[in-house]
Amino acid sequence: MKRVLVLARTFGKYSNEPLKLLQDNGFEVERRENVDADGLKGFDAVIVGVQKITREMMQNSSVKIIAKHGVGVDNIDLEAATELGIPVTVTPNANAVSVAELTIGFIFALSKKLIDLHNTLYQKRQFVSSVGLELHGKTLGVVGFGSIGKEVAKRALCLGMRVLVYDPYVEESVLRELGFEKVELDQLLRQSDFVSLHVPLNESTRHLIDREKLSLMKKTAYLINTARGGVVDEEAIIEALKNGQIAGAALDVFNAEPLPADSPFFDCPNVIMTPHVGAHTYEAILRMNMIAAESIVDFFSGKIPKYVVNNEVIPRLLQRGFARQT
Repeated sequence: MKRVLVLARTFGKYSNEPLKLLQDNGFEVERRENVDADGLKGFDAVIVGVQKITREMMQNSSVKIIAKHGVGVDNIDLEAATELGIPVTVTPNANAVSVAELTIGFIFALSKKLIDLHNTLYQKRQFVSSVGLELHGKTLGVVGFGSIGKEVAKRALCLGMRVLVYDPYVEESVLRELGFEKVELDQLLRQSDFVSLHVPLNESTRHLIDREKLSLMKKTAYLINTARGGVVDEEAIIEALKNGQIAGAALDVFNAEPLPADSPFFDCPNVIMTPHVGAHTYEAILRMNMIAAESIVDFFSGKIPKYVVNNEVIPRLLQRGFARQT
């Protein structure tokens, strides 16, 4: 019997359907929260969330496939997996709507000062008025036009916002047909009232938003990050928040998670923070659960899983007799 190690905390938590899919296909499932260097030993597949999967862990195991419960693979040594012939799969689009809705929620909370007003009334019992912003006519800058960025942009357009997009991999004509404007990053930062980040974390995007880029933003503008903490230089944004260089920020992701209790972010009154919950809706979790489980079932049925990110392993799988899916 093939053994699957489940590290993703929400896999099978709210529905038995993904566990049943694995068990009905002959897999034994074991759940753990953390693993050490030898933690993958004895397993044929792993479903991973935020835990680090290193070269050493893969070399010390018989794991044949790694299914990421999500889309960011910066916690997996992709180069090592490719060298070892281990396909790494993701769950694209599964959480796009959920993260997009959180982003729009952040925009409303920032523009209407909802958190401050709630805390003043609920905690201090003070009935204090405040002046907010209308979103209609404001400019949203979307950095990264993948599945999440696209969903955010569509919703912003419905609110009557002007939408600027920075994504070097998307054709201008495609964006224009959808009602969006393609611009360079510096122009987006200078013109936007809200800047929302939706890029993966890699060497080209690490600290994409640094001191120089923050200095281009309007003093009245807000930065939103639901992507990965490393996309933003945290020292730079803390400095910008404290100095009033930007009006505020809403952050769902951080360099260190959980966020340390002594983080300087707690000294910034103009920031809204949530604990990396963008994908935490019942619907998104179930979709991610099922795609991850289906990837493993397909692989051990001799099919190349649909969402392999290290495509270099696919020729080797074909040589071994694996079939492409139509």
